[in-house]
Amino acid sequence: MAPTSATENESRAASPRSKRVLILSADVGEGHAAAARALAQQLAGADEHAEVDVIDGLAAMGRILKQSVQDGYRTQLDSAQWSYSLAYGAMEKLPPVRWLARRLLLALGARPLAHTIAQYEPDVVVSTYPAVTVVLSHLRRRGIVRVPTIATITDLTGLFFWAQKGIDMHLVMYGESLPAVERIAGRGSAQIVRPLISADFLEPRTPEASRRALGLPERGRMVVVSGGGWGVGDIEGAVAQLADDPQVSSIVCLAGRNEELRERLDAAFAGSERITVYGFTDRMPEILAAADVLVHSTGGVTCLEARASGTPVVSYGLPIGHARLNTRAMADLDLLRLANDAGELREHVAASCAADAQGPAVDGPHAAQVVLEAPARISAPPRWIVRGRTLLTQAAIVLALGAWMMSTDEVAALAKIFGVHPLTEVRTKRREVALIVRTSTGSIVPAATRLAASGIHVTFADGAAGGTPPSGRVAGVRAAQDGLLPEAPHSSFLHWLGTRGQLRRQANALDLGHHYYYLPPRGGADLGQLVMAQLAGLTPVNGAYVLHGPQFRGTLRPGDVVVVEVPQAAAAASDVEQLTAQFAARGYAVRTLGTVTSRATR
Repeated sequence: MAPTSATENESRAASPRSKRVLILSADVGEGHAAAARALAQQLAGADEHAEVDVIDGLAAMGRILKQSVQDGYRTQLDSAQWSYSLAYGAMEKLPPVRWLARRLLLALGARPLAHTIAQYEPDVVVSTYPAVTVVLSHLRRRGIVRVPTIATITDLTGLFFWAQKGIDMHLVMYGESLPAVERIAGRGSAQIVRPLISADFLEPRTPEASRRALGLPERGRMVVVSGGGWGVGDIEGAVAQLADDPQVSSIVCLAGRNEELRERLDAAFAGSERITVYGFTDRMPEILAAADVLVHSTGGVTCLEARASGTPVVSYGLPIGHARLNTRAMADLDLLRLANDAGELREHVAASCAADAQGPAVDGPHAAQVVLEAPARISAPPRWIVRGRTLLTQAAIVLALGAWMMSTDEVAALAKIFGVHPLTEVRTKRREVALIVRTSTGSIVPAATRLAASGIHVTFADGAAGGTPPSGRVAGVRAAQDGLLPEAPHSSFLHWLGTRGQLRRQANALDLGHHYYYLPPRGGADLGQLVMAQLAGLTPVNGAYVLHGPQFRGTLRPGDVVVVEVPQAAAAASDVEQLTAQFAARGYAVRTLGTVTSRATR
């Protein structure tokens, strides 16, 4: 049904308002959709009239989630079962993995699902699929959905996504799982109900009449082999094993919606009169009533249907993920027999056929009754609290993102946004370059003195790393007619906040005034350092070239700024002398940064 229109609202306002129930299902296997259909059928026949909408909850959470979950699950079952087992096992055993999966579901699906639910204006919202339940629970706890929420649980175990604290009531099909649900979601959060299956499974049928209706032999053992709605598992292998049993008079093989499997089974068993192949069929009530045993690969709702029909179940052919966990738990409780190989399959089928007939297992009230009397167990917070939490969360994200952005050294594009333009060259027509030398602090004055004796004058990086350079170093460099350039220290998270003060202390010791150049730390400045210095009117010097030794192989241009790093103190003067000779051979003179910038052309 479509969302509520204005005309419908007026019509409903004029008459006693019936309860609106929105059911969120998913086309991930047939069980979740079958549970939704069964609940809608029950509600349609309830004494209290209800308007029911059944929609695809995954689709309501957005195209990305629907395709990722639905197509990914199908692909894993078809061709990469190991990956599904690995992913499911990680979510079952590792809380951080569950947390991450939950955050992804909320990030992608919460907003679109809330919007869709609001369009239908329901009185109750029901989820039949765990991933949808996770998001619905979040919306309920945050007060975004302010009506009772209900989740159906058709599995026996592995309930870490089925059961959620934000769900008002969980409809449990197996009484054995009720304590586990309440441990997760809280006391009083679960109610045992009759299985969410079609009412046709509860009609009294005899095996003989059902076999006649299906055109099957009335005598002998009749076995059903099913791969669920998607037709997964070793269906062909199971049929081949049972076809050799002379006591089996007929085998009904169910391929579900898997047309490729159906065609393969038709071709493989075309010559056998004992084997009947069905695709997706609405005759399951008759088929299960006719059967002596069901061989099933996936568990889930089909097992509930068999249990309601009194048909014993043997699990075989898909021991992965939740199917492995669920069927093992059911086997431990004697709800089915678990066959781990072909030999056990034949043994369990024979034992099931020889066992006394089981009566239908149906307990608890109808699910529709619980839905229509849905309790509001979750207390939604006032809207101002919800909005306050949202604003605080958004502010925290913005602050964290801003702090990270300002502390990162990946700044090339971001620096331009903040108007930071590092100095790499000086506009001039003179064939001269500014040479900046970064070396150990102890070698600055000796190197400056030696170079001055040869008529070479350069700029040295201060190296005080935010501290105050000693007066002796300042005096020695000035005596050699060289320059000293403040150097920003290495930064870490949030330490960029002190950049302005650190550089100012160096500048005051060097009498540089208010507008000057500085050298970023080795490896580059983070964005916070650049912005703080920019606000103080300071310009970083990146250099057209950054050298790590006395060899230069680039192409010089007038006014280029060249930075050379000399880690070995004893080599500082000799490396600069070699570079000066190389530059001179190309017709360029070496100057201090101050000299070159003072003679820049406008």
